[in-house]
Amino acid sequence: MSIDRIQAIQSRISQIETMVSCRAPQHMSCPQPSVSSTPINFQDVLKYQTGNAAGANSLQNTAPSASSAASMVKPLAQNNGISCGQTSVAMCINAVTGKSLIDSDINSKYGFGLLEALNTESRSANVVWKDGGTVNKNCWALLEQKVNNEGIPAIVGLNGPEFSPSGRGHIVTITKIEGDTVYFADPATGTVRTTTKEAMNNAPSHPDGNFIFYGTKQGSLPPMMASNNFNPYMMLGQMGQKGF
Repeated sequence: MSIDRIQAIQSRISQIETMVSCRAPQHMSCPQPSVSSTPINFQDVLKYQTGNAAGANSLQNTAPSASSAASMVKPLAQNNGISCGQTSVAMCINAVTGKSLIDSDINSKYGFGLLEALNTESRSANVVWKDGGTVNKNCWALLEQKVNNEGIPAIVGLNGPEFSPSGRGHIVTITKIEGDTVYFADPATGTVRTTTKEAMNNAPSHPDGNFIFYGTKQGSLPPMMASNNFNPYMMLGQMGQKGF
Protein backbone atom coordinates (compact mmCIF):
# COMPACT_ATOMS: atom_id res chain seq x y z
CA MET A 1 0.00 0.00 0.00
CA SER A 2 1.40 3.44 -0.93
CA ILE A 3 2.26 6.08 1.69
CA ASP A 4 -0.37 8.43 0.21
CA ARG A 5 -3.06 5.77 0.61
CA ILE A 6 -2.05 5.05 4.24
CA GLN A 7 -2.12 8.78 5.08
CA ALA A 8 -5.53 9.17 3.47
CA ILE A 9 -6.95 6.28 5.53
CA GLN A 10 -5.44 7.65 8.76
CA SER A 11 -6.97 11.05 8.05
CA ARG A 12 -10.38 9.48 7.46
CA ILE A 13 -10.15 7.50 10.73
CA SER A 14 -9.50 10.74 12.63
CA GLN A 15 -12.49 12.47 11.00
CA ILE A 16 -14.87 9.58 11.64
CA GLU A 17 -13.80 9.12 15.28
CA THR A 18 -14.38 12.84 15.87
CA MET A 19 -17.91 12.63 14.51
CA VAL A 20 -18.96 9.48 16.38
CA SER A 21 -17.50 10.47 19.73
CA CYS A 22 -20.02 11.67 22.33
CA ARG A 23 -17.68 11.94 25.30
CA ALA A 24 -18.38 14.94 27.48
CA PRO A 25 -15.53 16.91 29.08
CA GLN A 26 -15.27 17.31 32.81
CA HIS A 27 -16.45 20.54 34.44
CA MET A 28 -14.43 23.39 33.04
CA SER A 29 -14.49 27.14 32.68
CA CYS A 30 -17.37 28.23 30.48
CA PRO A 31 -16.53 28.16 26.74
CA GLN A 32 -17.50 30.98 24.42
CA PRO A 33 -20.25 30.21 21.93
CA SER A 34 -19.31 28.99 18.51
CA VAL A 35 -21.45 30.92 16.02
CA SER A 36 -20.56 28.79 13.05
CA SER A 37 -18.56 25.73 12.17
CA THR A 38 -17.54 23.88 9.05
CA PRO A 39 -19.03 20.37 8.91
CA ILE A 40 -17.01 17.44 7.71
CA ASN A 41 -17.78 16.58 4.10
CA PHE A 42 -18.54 12.87 3.92
CA GLN A 43 -18.97 12.90 0.14
CA ASP A 44 -15.87 10.80 -0.40
CA VAL A 45 -16.80 8.45 2.45
CA LEU A 46 -20.21 7.85 0.94
CA LYS A 47 -18.70 7.38 -2.50
CA TYR A 48 -16.46 4.59 -1.35
CA GLN A 49 -19.12 3.10 0.91
CA THR A 50 -21.79 2.97 -1.81
CA GLY A 51 -19.58 2.93 -4.89
CA ASN A 52 -21.74 5.72 -6.32
CA ALA A 53 -20.26 9.20 -6.39
CA ALA A 54 -23.42 10.66 -7.91
CA GLY A 55 -25.47 9.53 -4.91
CA ALA A 56 -23.21 11.15 -2.34
CA ASN A 57 -24.65 14.31 -0.81
CA SER A 58 -22.48 16.83 0.99
CA LEU A 59 -23.57 17.72 4.52
CA GLN A 60 -24.93 21.04 5.68
CA ASN A 61 -24.70 22.40 9.21
CA THR A 62 -28.40 23.10 9.80
CA ALA A 63 -29.04 24.15 13.41
CA PRO A 64 -32.67 24.38 14.53
CA SER A 65 -34.27 27.81 14.47
CA ALA A 66 -34.89 29.69 17.69
CA SER A 67 -38.59 28.87 17.35
CA SER A 68 -38.01 25.12 17.40
CA ALA A 69 -36.75 22.87 20.18
CA ALA A 70 -36.26 25.33 23.05
CA SER A 71 -39.68 26.92 22.63
CA MET A 72 -41.27 23.48 22.19
CA VAL A 73 -40.17 22.18 25.58
CA LYS A 74 -43.17 20.59 27.24
CA PRO A 75 -42.86 21.07 31.01
CA LEU A 76 -42.92 17.82 32.97
CA ALA A 77 -43.30 17.30 36.71
CA GLN A 78 -40.83 14.99 38.41
CA ASN A 79 -42.34 11.81 39.86
CA ASN A 80 -40.16 11.64 42.98
CA GLY A 81 -37.97 13.86 45.10
CA ILE A 82 -34.70 13.08 43.36
CA SER A 83 -35.64 12.88 39.67
CA CYS A 84 -35.40 16.57 38.72
CA GLY A 85 -32.30 15.89 36.62
CA GLN A 86 -33.86 12.93 34.87
CA THR A 87 -37.00 14.97 34.22
CA SER A 88 -35.00 17.86 32.75
CA VAL A 89 -33.12 15.41 30.55
CA ALA A 90 -36.41 13.92 29.34
CA MET A 91 -37.77 17.38 28.52
CA CYS A 92 -34.70 18.25 26.45
CA ILE A 93 -34.67 14.94 24.61
CA ASN A 94 -38.37 15.21 23.83
CA ALA A 95 -37.93 18.75 22.50
CA VAL A 96 -35.11 17.90 20.08
CA THR A 97 -36.32 14.45 18.98
CA GLY A 98 -40.11 14.41 19.35
CA LYS A 99 -39.96 11.49 21.79
CA SER A 100 -42.25 11.26 24.83
CA LEU A 101 -39.95 10.23 27.65
CA ILE A 102 -40.42 10.87 31.37
CA ASP A 103 -38.07 10.66 34.34
CA SER A 104 -38.71 6.97 34.98
CA ASP A 105 -37.70 6.14 31.38
CA ILE A 106 -34.36 7.89 31.89
CA ASN A 107 -33.86 6.26 35.29
CA SER A 108 -34.54 2.74 34.02
CA LYS A 109 -31.99 3.01 31.20
CA TYR A 110 -29.33 5.41 32.49
CA GLY A 111 -29.82 5.99 36.22
CA PHE A 112 -28.18 9.32 36.98
CA GLY A 113 -25.95 9.26 33.89
CA LEU A 114 -27.54 12.44 32.58
CA LEU A 115 -25.03 13.29 29.84
CA GLU A 116 -25.03 9.69 28.66
CA ALA A 117 -28.82 9.78 28.41
CA LEU A 118 -28.81 13.12 26.56
CA ASN A 119 -26.25 12.00 24.00
CA THR A 120 -27.62 8.53 23.40
CA GLU A 121 -31.27 9.53 23.11
CA SER A 122 -30.53 12.66 21.02
CA ARG A 123 -28.40 10.80 18.47
CA SER A 124 -31.30 10.51 16.03
CA ALA A 125 -31.57 14.32 16.00
CA ASN A 126 -27.77 14.73 15.60
CA VAL A 127 -27.55 16.80 18.79
CA VAL A 128 -24.41 16.37 20.90
CA TRP A 129 -24.51 17.50 24.54
CA LYS A 130 -21.55 18.80 26.55
CA ASP A 131 -20.70 19.95 30.06
CA GLY A 132 -20.43 23.74 29.91
CA GLY A 133 -18.88 24.30 33.31
CA THR A 134 -20.50 26.39 36.02
CA VAL A 135 -23.26 28.99 35.98
CA ASN A 136 -21.68 32.46 36.23
CA LYS A 137 -21.84 35.87 34.57
CA ASN A 138 -19.53 34.75 31.77
CA CYS A 139 -21.76 31.91 30.58
CA TRP A 140 -24.77 33.87 29.33
CA ALA A 141 -23.35 34.53 25.87
CA LEU A 142 -23.08 30.77 25.40
CA LEU A 143 -26.56 30.10 26.78
CA GLU A 144 -28.18 32.83 24.66
CA GLN A 145 -26.45 31.45 21.57
CA LYS A 146 -27.67 27.93 22.28
CA VAL A 147 -31.18 28.65 23.56
CA ASN A 148 -32.19 31.78 21.62
CA ASN A 149 -30.21 31.48 18.38
CA GLU A 150 -29.79 27.74 17.88
CA GLY A 151 -33.08 26.88 19.57
CA ILE A 152 -31.73 24.12 21.82
CA PRO A 153 -32.78 24.10 25.50
CA ALA A 154 -30.10 23.99 28.18
CA ILE A 155 -29.96 22.27 31.58
CA VAL A 156 -28.61 23.93 34.72
CA GLY A 157 -28.03 22.66 38.26
CA LEU A 158 -28.61 25.15 41.09
CA ASN A 159 -29.49 25.38 44.77
CA GLY A 160 -30.92 27.83 47.27
CA PRO A 161 -34.39 28.95 48.41
CA GLU A 162 -35.58 30.09 44.97
CA PHE A 163 -34.64 26.85 43.20
CA SER A 164 -34.35 24.25 45.95
CA PRO A 165 -35.99 25.13 49.27
CA SER A 166 -34.78 21.81 50.69
CA GLY A 167 -31.16 22.77 50.04
CA ARG A 168 -30.47 19.44 48.32
CA GLY A 169 -30.06 21.08 44.91
CA HIS A 170 -32.31 21.25 41.87
CA ILE A 171 -31.96 20.83 38.09
CA VAL A 172 -34.07 22.80 35.60
CA THR A 173 -34.32 23.40 31.84
CA ILE A 174 -33.79 26.86 30.33
CA THR A 175 -36.20 27.51 27.46
CA LYS A 176 -35.75 31.22 26.68
CA ILE A 177 -33.67 34.25 27.69
CA GLU A 178 -34.94 37.81 27.28
CA GLY A 179 -32.55 40.46 28.52
CA ASP A 180 -32.01 39.65 32.20
CA THR A 181 -35.08 37.41 32.39
CA VAL A 182 -34.59 33.65 32.20
CA TYR A 183 -37.48 31.29 31.44
CA PHE A 184 -37.09 27.75 32.72
CA ALA A 185 -39.18 24.58 32.86
CA ASP A 186 -39.20 23.53 36.51
CA PRO A 187 -39.63 19.80 37.24
CA ALA A 188 -40.72 20.67 40.79
CA THR A 189 -43.91 22.33 39.53
CA GLY A 190 -44.25 21.01 35.98
CA THR A 191 -44.56 24.60 34.76
CA VAL A 192 -42.45 27.31 33.11
CA ARG A 193 -41.18 29.86 35.60
CA THR A 194 -39.01 32.98 35.34
CA THR A 195 -35.99 34.19 37.22
CA THR A 196 -33.04 36.47 36.50
CA LYS A 197 -29.49 35.91 35.35
CA GLU A 198 -28.27 37.47 38.59
CA ALA A 199 -30.34 35.04 40.68
CA MET A 200 -28.81 32.08 38.86
CA ASN A 201 -25.30 33.58 39.06
CA ASN A 202 -25.60 34.01 42.81
CA ALA A 203 -27.48 30.80 43.61
CA PRO A 204 -25.86 28.58 46.26
CA SER A 205 -24.03 25.56 44.95
CA HIS A 206 -25.72 22.37 43.85
CA PRO A 207 -23.97 19.34 45.46
CA ASP A 208 -22.38 18.69 42.03
CA GLY A 209 -21.69 22.38 41.39
CA ASN A 210 -23.88 24.87 39.54
CA PHE A 211 -23.38 23.14 36.22
CA ILE A 212 -24.60 23.64 32.65
CA PHE A 213 -25.35 21.04 29.97
CA TYR A 214 -25.81 22.45 26.46
CA GLY A 215 -26.44 20.88 23.06
CA THR A 216 -25.01 21.48 19.62
CA LYS A 217 -26.69 20.47 16.37
CA GLN A 218 -24.27 18.58 14.16
CA GLY A 219 -24.41 18.29 10.36
CA SER A 220 -26.93 15.61 9.43
CA LEU A 221 -25.22 12.24 9.42
CA PRO A 222 -25.83 9.73 6.64
CA PRO A 223 -28.22 6.97 7.85
CA MET A 224 -25.39 4.42 8.07
CA MET A 225 -23.44 6.71 10.46
CA ALA A 226 -26.48 7.65 12.57
CA SER A 227 -27.06 3.98 13.35
CA ASN A 228 -26.10 2.73 16.81
CA ASN A 229 -24.40 -0.19 15.03
CA PHE A 230 -22.16 2.00 12.87
CA ASN A 231 -18.56 0.73 12.84
CA PRO A 232 -16.08 3.15 11.23
CA TYR A 233 -13.36 0.50 11.04
CA MET A 234 -15.62 -1.79 9.02
CA MET A 235 -16.21 1.11 6.65
CA LEU A 236 -12.47 1.61 6.27
CA GLY A 237 -12.12 -2.04 5.31
CA GLN A 238 -14.76 -1.56 2.62
CA MET A 239 -13.06 1.61 1.45
CA GLY A 240 -9.83 -0.31 1.07
CA GLN A 241 -11.62 -2.94 -1.01
CA LYS A 242 -12.86 -0.24 -3.35
CA GLY A 243 -9.35 1.07 -3.96
CA PHE A 244 -9.29 4.04 -1.59
